This record gives sequence, C-alpha cells and structure tokens, in this order.
Amino acid sequence: MFAKTLFATAIIALAGAVATPSHARGNCKDVYVIAHNETGGLIKVIDMNFMISGYGKKSEPIRNVDIPNGQSFSDTRNFEHANERQTQVTILYRTRTNNKHFNKWSGIKRASSTYQECKRNRTFSVDLTD
Repeated sequence: MFAKTLFATAIIALAGAVATPSHARGNCKDVYVIAHNETGGLIKVIDMNFMISGYGKKSEPIRNVDIPNGQSFSDTRNFEHANERQTQVTILYRTRTNNKHFNKWSGIKRASSTYQECKRNRTFSVDLTD
C-alpha cells in the first residue's frame, strides 16, 4: 500500500513539473545589462528598473556608480517574473553639471533599452545620452 501511494505521489509530482509553464522555470537568469555613457561627461548611475510587458515595473537596487564619458557599466542580474516575456530595462542616472559657480549633479534622467524577450544570458544595452 505504501509503495502504491509513493508511486502515485511521484507521478503527480512529475506531471506537475512537466505542466509548469515555461515562464515559471527561471529562464531569465544571468541577464547582462550594459549602460554606455555617451553624455560627454561624468555620470552617476543611481537605479535600474525593468518593465515586464503585461506585468509591471520592478526595481533592481544598485549602488551609485560613477561612469566617465565613453566608458560602460555592466552588471549581471536575475529578473524575477520576466521569464520569456517582453522586457525593457531603464537606467536612472545623473550628469555632472559644470558651470562657473557650481559643480553638482543634475536632476534624474532616464534611458531605456528596447523591449526584447527575457531569456538566460540575454544582453540589454542602454545608451545614456544627455
């Protein structure tokens, strides 16, 4: 009797694993995000968001990172809930303002990638311009 119950439980578990939709299997891991600084000056990346089509916006915490002009910032992330769905990455950043009396950071600016299907090892590229 115990063997039959164990066998039935194993069959149900296997059927559930096969029936699991592909977007719930964790296919949007090790996603590369690359931000290229094309502003002509120093910038500070302050936040990263990703928008999942039909799901909404998610925020990815990030340390403030200074990026000199012409340099790139890259990071590897796992985007939860984005598995095989159309996804867009948005980088929030500030530019360094240089004027005669002040040398400070600008207000928050945003730049986004194009939407693409989020899969393992996918690269999202964002050009940061002024």
